[in-house]
This record gives sequence, structure tokens and C-alpha cells, in this order.
Amino acid sequence: MFSFGLRAKLFVAVLPVFAIPVVGLGYVREMEALLKQQQEQNLITAARTIATALHDRPSLLRLRPQDPALKKDRQEAINAFGGEGAAAGGATAVAQNGVASGGAAVAGDASVASDGAATDAPVVVSPITRPVQVPMTVLAPDPPPATDEVSRIISGLNRAKSRIWVLDKKHQLLALAGSLKAAPDTDKTVDTKPAPPSFWERAENLLLRPLYSRLLTLPTEDFDDALPEDAITNGAEVESALSGIPATRRRATLDNRAVILSAAHPIWADDDVVAAVVVEETTNAVQSFTTRALEKLITGTLLTFLLASVTVLAFASRIAGRISRLRNEAEAAIDANGRVRKIVAGSRARDEIGDLSRSYSQLLERLAQYHDYLEQLGSRLSHEFRTPIAVVRSSLENLQMQGLPEESAVYVQRAEQGISRLSAMLSRMSEARRIEAALREGERVDYDPREVVQGSVEGYRAAYPGSVFRTAPDAGEMRISGSPELLAQGLDKLVANAVSFTAEGSPIGIALRQEDAFAVIEVENTGPLLPQAHSARLFDSMVSLRDSQAGAEPHLGLGLFIVRLVAEFHNGSADARNRPDGTGVIMRLRLPLKLGAA
Repeated sequence: MFSFGLRAKLFVAVLPVFAIPVVGLGYVREMEALLKQQQEQNLITAARTIATALHDRPSLLRLRPQDPALKKDRQEAINAFGGEGAAAGGATAVAQNGVASGGAAVAGDASVASDGAATDAPVVVSPITRPVQVPMTVLAPDPPPATDEVSRIISGLNRAKSRIWVLDKKHQLLALAGSLKAAPDTDKTVDTKPAPPSFWERAENLLLRPLYSRLLTLPTEDFDDALPEDAITNGAEVESALSGIPATRRRATLDNRAVILSAAHPIWADDDVVAAVVVEETTNAVQSFTTRALEKLITGTLLTFLLASVTVLAFASRIAGRISRLRNEAEAAIDANGRVRKIVAGSRARDEIGDLSRSYSQLLERLAQYHDYLEQLGSRLSHEFRTPIAVVRSSLENLQMQGLPEESAVYVQRAEQGISRLSAMLSRMSEARRIEAALREGERVDYDPREVVQGSVEGYRAAYPGSVFRTAPDAGEMRISGSPELLAQGLDKLVANAVSFTAEGSPIGIALRQEDAFAVIEVENTGPLLPQAHSARLFDSMVSLRDSQAGAEPHLGLGLFIVRLVAEFHNGSADARNRPDGTGVIMRLRLPLKLGAA
């Protein structure tokens, strides 16, 4: 059966402590969400600031630097048209409807809309000889380098590890500044050596860093920060900004090693959106903060659990040790016969276990006193009974000497038998007391049990002439430690028990042999079998399985009890079992041999 010990119960009691890291993890996640929201607000604010600097300045956002091929085509068209116009010697006028007429075309004239932007409609230049249509983009003069100024503006407003880019409503990139990666440290004038790591740092790198790498995603600066084309043309935040609504978006880098947070804000000219500014940053800063917080949480949790576990284990071990020690003292205080061997000294601890120990010590002391009283009671009763028994016996003898009638003599004879039985009972009680005292005070010697068995068998043949005793072949030499006199008394009780259950003339077997490290003495006889329910209690005090009408001899159940005492004095054991063929009983003594005995 599973035993739920004190240590396990204390461990279950501290299980709610494991909720602390869960609460801490939730707190860190909430902080991470707040930091991400704050980062979004900061980027929106930065984009709004840059957009405000570019508001109502359409000249800065008109065109990107012209493409060289487009510039070459425009110059060739102007040269071709300018030659014919010069030969005619006329002038060219620019009409309000976008058609040029009159003399030669003047390079640099263009049709300009009311908002200051060049129109997409063609300008018709009409020389004197014949009209020629030239696209407005060809005739337009070189625009000023406006995007250079935009770049200077956004570069001045940019910050570390962020990127800003501006695009017009046609998704044409006008300016780009900054980088999502940290700038490399090029200042190598000071050669500083890092301080040697402390003991805690070495322990953390050795023990906890592998755990961190498995549980946490560490941010990296080694990622691809290229600006993809679809972020310019299809970005959701860009489309929202070009429609007049600021927006943010998170996207992964091309190599999926970092997350980029971008905030887009519209740039207004009067009431129209003419461009958008986009500010980008990676979430590495927030992720680094979250990772460091989780590392500290894991480290603190592990240290707390380790300290709590050691403390709880030490406390539980101390309590369990005290309880186990009290249990061992309780088991050692009383022997198998219920006799108090020693009184446990009460603990001096001022707690519940100490109170229990002191109460148990007082209980054992009272039990020992009561047991001593019971042990002395038999001796006292035996001594007190002998005097009235002697008086009754002498009175009966006097009655017989007076020549009683035959009818009265029968009663006197029964009274004498009762007195004899009572005297026998007192004698056996006294014998058991003497053997117990001898066992407590007896000296041990090394002897050969073969001599005790052989000498006893010869005496049994003379004491029980109606019984047949059979002995096994002589065993080899063996030595045991104990008392040969006590062994002889124990063997006497076994033989007397066998004779009382065996029919006259039936054999009684007595054998001595060696089994492993034990000397085994067996006494077997034919007769009634042992009931299985009482075989374990057969060698207890005052236990008898005899029929009360089996004979005149009184049986108090002390014979086999004395056998068990003798076996225990020799550090052995006594047991009984039925014969395998079911014809009788086998009583056995198992006594340990001396080390080195053959």
C-alpha cells in the first residue's frame, strides 16, 4: 500500500508557491504588451513630427531626382525642336490651354496648374512653319534637388536603430534615411579589457544559459533589414496613411529573424494628401527587456524554489526523524512477550512531538510498574497458596486415618486429587518464573548441542517406558552459544508435549541436523493435527489447545512458552507445523551456529 509520508504532505502543502512564477509571467507579459503599445505611440508621434515638418511644402515632394534616360530624351527633343524654331526666327507663346504658338520654343517654359504642379496634358508648341506636339515632361526644366532637402530633414529627425522613408501618392520612394541595426563602434582608440566574470556570472552561463536558450527567444542584430518592394507598394499602413489615416503594422524581416514595427503618417498640402512618411523600428528592444525580465524571473524562481525545497525538506526530515526515532524507541521498549524492556526518556523539545514523547515515557513507566506487579503476583499467590494447601492436605490425611465410611472416603480421595492438581499448577508457575529469571541472569557458553540431545534421549527412554524414541543419524560437530541446561529444559517440554499426544507404543522422532547456519532440533509425533488458526499463537504464554477432559494433569499453556523463551535466549526461534502426510505434528527449534563452526 502506498504510504503518503510527512515529506510528501509538506511538499503538497507548498505546491501553491508554484503559482508565483505563473503570476510573475503574467505580469511580464502585461509589461511587454504595454511596452509594445508605448513603442507604437512613440513611432506614431515621430512620424507625425516628421510629417508636420513637411506639411504644405509640395515643392519638396514634387519629383524624385530625374532618371538619366528621361533627361536624355528630353534634351534630344528640345535640340531637335529648337533648331527649326531658330531658322524660322519666330517666337513661341504658351497659351492658357496648354498649346504653344508663335515663334520659336523657349526651353524651360511649361504649363503649370494652379496648385503649382506640372500638368500631365501635353503642351503644343507651334512654330511658324508647322506645329509640333512635345510632352510636358520633356519640356519641363530640371527640377531642383528637392529630395536632398527632404533627406536632410528626415536625417536630422532620425534616431538610432530606426529608419524613415517618404513616398508620394504614386508609391514612389522620395527619401530614405537611417538603419534598423545598431551602428558599428569604430572608436578603437581606447583598448579596454572586459572585467573578468564573477562567480555568479560563471554559474549562470554554465547552468542557466542553456535553459534560457531553450525556453526564451533571444533577439539578434544579425538580420536582413532590406526594404522590400511590397512594403512600399502594398503596405497596409502606407495605404492607410495615403488615404489620410495614420496606421501601424508589424511584419517580419525577409529572413524571419526579427520583427519590424512601422508607423505611417500622411503629409498634407492644404486639404490633400500628397505623400506619406513611414518610421520603422524593430521590436528587439522590447523583446530584450522581456527576455531579461523573464531571465530574472526564472533565476529568482529557481533560487526561491531551491531554498524553499531545501528548507522544507530539512524541516520535514527533522520532524520525520524525530517521529521515526520515537517509533523505534516504542518498538524497542516492549518485547514480544509484552514485557517492558526499557523506559524511553522523554524529549525536552517544547512542541507537540516533545509532549507526545514525554507522555509515552510516562505511559511506559506505568506499564512497567503494572507488569512488575503482575509478575510478582504469581510468586506471591504461589507462596500464599502453599500454606492453605498444606493445611488442607494434612487435614485430609487425618480424616483418612480416622477410618471414614466408604462413601465418605470417595470424597476425600477427590479432594486429594484436586489438591494435587493445584500443587502441580503452582509448581509449574514457579518453574516458569524460575526459567524467566534464569534467562535474564543466565550466562552464555559455547557448547555442542549433540551432547545435550544424546543425554536427554537416554533419560526419556527411562522416564517414558511406554514410548518409543527414534533418533536420526549422528550429525557432525557444531557449536552454539547459550545454556545447555536451558536447552535441556526446552527439549523436555517438547518431548513431554509429544508423549501426551501420542498413543502408547507409537514412535516419537528426535533429530538434530544442520541447515545452513542453524542447528535444527525436531521432535515429531503422530496424533491430532494443529489447527491453522492457532498455530501462530501456540508458543504464547497461557495458550493451550488440549481438551480439558484429555487427562487429569493440568495444562496452563506454559510448556511451549518456556520452549520459545529458551529459543530466544539462544537467538533462535521455535515453530510448529503438521507433517506433510497429515499423520502428526513436528515441533522445531532453530538455533544459530557460532561463526566458524563446522
